[in-house]
Amino acid sequence: MMQCGTVAQSRQLEPLPSAGLENWEDLVHRFPASVALESSARATKALLRCREVKTAVDLLRLTLGYAVCDWSVRALGIWWEARGLGHLSSTATRKRLKGCNQWLGMLIVALLAARQLRLPTRAGEVQLRVQDATVINRPGSRGTDWRLHLSLNMGRACIDGIELTDAHGGETLIRFPVQTGEIRLADCGYAHARGIGSLLHDGGQVVVRVNWQNLRLEQEDGSRFDLVAWLRELERMPAGADERSIWLTTPQGRFALRLVVCPIPPEKADEARRRARQAARKKKHNIDERTLLAAGFVLLLTNLPTSTWSAQDAFGLYRFRWQVELTIKRLKSLLALDRLRAQDPELAQTYLLGKLLGALLLEGITGQVFSCLPDDWDLQARPISQWRLTALCQDAFKSLIRGTLTLGMILEALPRLLRFLHDGPRKRSSQLALAQRLLHTLSGC
Repeated sequence: MMQCGTVAQSRQLEPLPSAGLENWEDLVHRFPASVALESSARATKALLRCREVKTAVDLLRLTLGYAVCDWSVRALGIWWEARGLGHLSSTATRKRLKGCNQWLGMLIVALLAARQLRLPTRAGEVQLRVQDATVINRPGSRGTDWRLHLSLNMGRACIDGIELTDAHGGETLIRFPVQTGEIRLADCGYAHARGIGSLLHDGGQVVVRVNWQNLRLEQEDGSRFDLVAWLRELERMPAGADERSIWLTTPQGRFALRLVVCPIPPEKADEARRRARQAARKKKHNIDERTLLAAGFVLLLTNLPTSTWSAQDAFGLYRFRWQVELTIKRLKSLLALDRLRAQDPELAQTYLLGKLLGALLLEGITGQVFSCLPDDWDLQARPISQWRLTALCQDAFKSLIRGTLTLGMILEALPRLLRFLHDGPRKRSSQLALAQRLLHTLSGC
């Protein structure tokens, strides 16, 4: 399991330098002074022999070329040779990449920690954080290979926690420590007594979705609360949010909470029941009638005080949880986080950590571009598409990594590039080569 840190970051990032981001060196300067690239690369044994990769800055560029630009190992060798950076075989490139795992994890932690130091949280500030996870698999995999856990700070519009685990790293609220004044939003995958108890014990506030059976909810006297019977009563009543005071026993103690329930529109309830029946058929078992009943409601568990947060307010907060889904979708679609090409576990981990490091750098660039919007721009009436803005900045980000590659540079390096450009041994002869030889012979006749 590789943990990459949990810290806060503000949308109000440091201003761009006067020269802007024009080349690779400008991008390297975005790392804070506390992140010593050279010494950290040597301490983690990512950089031991400075032969064809002479500095930690070059090693970082090689890693981002593999992870962010999505080049194959052979394509990396071609680019490295054409740019005049060194002579790397595919085997040497693969070995260099596989040795970077610990270093990349350290860079991610240091990059986030430096932002936290520059932008401390004010006392009394309310922080709205959304937590979720997504699965990443190798090509042809039949199970879960990796799981990426994210925490999104809604007030600052940024990722403030990252953890990469194997298949055994489940969804839990314990994964990210509680911050001052935070309200944590999570879906029903996080409705576990141990995780909720840990967050409440540390002084956090939570709004988590639950289903009818994953928690043992109690009444004040310790008897079990009959959630299904209550839902049947609500089904016969006029639509509207309702709530009950309940208790939850956890390994950290017993806590008083609010169970907030809201019926969903009939057409959406029918769709939810259809999906539940389909899932039951796929697993080849009969569906429980209580599952069909609960599918018509949204159930939230929270410790937000009733004096300041009504039932409708709690549901309004929970709707923000969709933002972390959109963040994960951008990571998978724009940064191709879900297109894991490597079969080797070490190389796969390098690929994923390089993607996450690139995502943080890209997030900083995108945030600064967003901060340069005209002061009179109405974000409510004409919101900026995060998708299009990220896609635009990503293209500029990749160009900083790639640098300029001219036709003259390719022609000059062509004799050295032939070892990368040719195909490996094959049983079937190349039809193109046969055709060219035939035409050459006929022309000679």
